[in-house]
Amino acid sequence: MTRTAFYLAASLSVSLSGTCLAEELKAEAKFADTALGFEVKGDYSNLTLTVAGPHRFHASASARSGGLEMDLRRFGPVEDGVYTYHLTGATREPEKIRTTHDNGRAAGAEPRRGAATSGTFLVKDGTIVKPVPATDKRDRQ
Repeated sequence: MTRTAFYLAASLSVSLSGTCLAEELKAEAKFADTALGFEVKGDYSNLTLTVAGPHRFHASASARSGGLEMDLRRFGPVEDGVYTYHLTGATREPEKIRTTHDNGRAAGAEPRRGAATSGTFLVKDGTIVKPVPATDKRDRQ
């Protein structure tokens, strides 16, 4: 794939991702050593946590409800660098159905509205560095 085609595909995927908006999933991220977890604040189900990092690191975990935790060591050596996480879940609110075609679900089954949150964290010397909250420029004066 040429460099131009790659950049075109990447920009198209970023622009299309904005069209699939989900509500903000309310969860508190907790980081310790090589583990990250989320205390979910709300009534969400079918949670999925996806983490990506340096050297093609990719891992995911899921839970029907409640919190979710992942220890990066379970997937091999923890490389230093920036990692991203994406947490998704379903709310109790039904999603609007705009088409009447057969979607393969049982009669009366309604899809639920999605919710998501994402962010980044840094690993240095094999340990997650706790993120420092961003400060407003006015706070630094």
